[in-house]
Amino acid sequence: MNADDFLSLPETEARFELVNGVVLMSPSPRPRHWRFVQEILIQIQTFARPLGGFDTYAEVDVRLDDSTVYQPDLAVYARTPAIKPPERLTSPPDLVVEILSPGSKAFDLATKRDTYERFGVKEYWAIDPQDGSEPSGLRVRSWRLDLARYVETAADGDRLASTSLPGFVLDLAPLRAMSGV
Repeated sequence: MNADDFLSLPETEARFELVNGVVLMSPSPRPRHWRFVQEILIQIQTFARPLGGFDTYAEVDVRLDDSTVYQPDLAVYARTPAIKPPERLTSPPDLVVEILSPGSKAFDLATKRDTYERFGVKEYWAIDPQDGSEPSGLRVRSWRLDLARYVETAADGDRLASTSLPGFVLDLAPLRAMSGV
């Protein structure tokens, strides 16, 4: 299937993505997953409000090319939202955030990461709230686009500074508290 055909399908509550021309379905996020997305979204919106806001979308289709449409947990454009939102998201977001689930972790860390890099997403955060290798249970991975390639960046303690949203620093402490380890 191509992206135009995929995007012409009627809206549904089921979660579908188009990956290399193949439609994949996955369960909708669990409430715990949504709380992580919500916390990040609130922090970004609070930061952006005095600036006029950012164009932010949670779980909305983003057309990446003719055979790929992903539905990231959060897509952020560092621009003031238009009065009328676009019909479709077809330009690369400045920031994409994925909250990893056990069943999608490998896909999010490899396939999606590579696709976001190729598409020109300026910054990609992959947040794993259930990583047993971290004392808090939370592992944060961040990449920024540098000369068309992703370069991994690190959090500074409980702070993750964004390179695509100048001046924004994500406070990781509430996320660590929610990870519950």
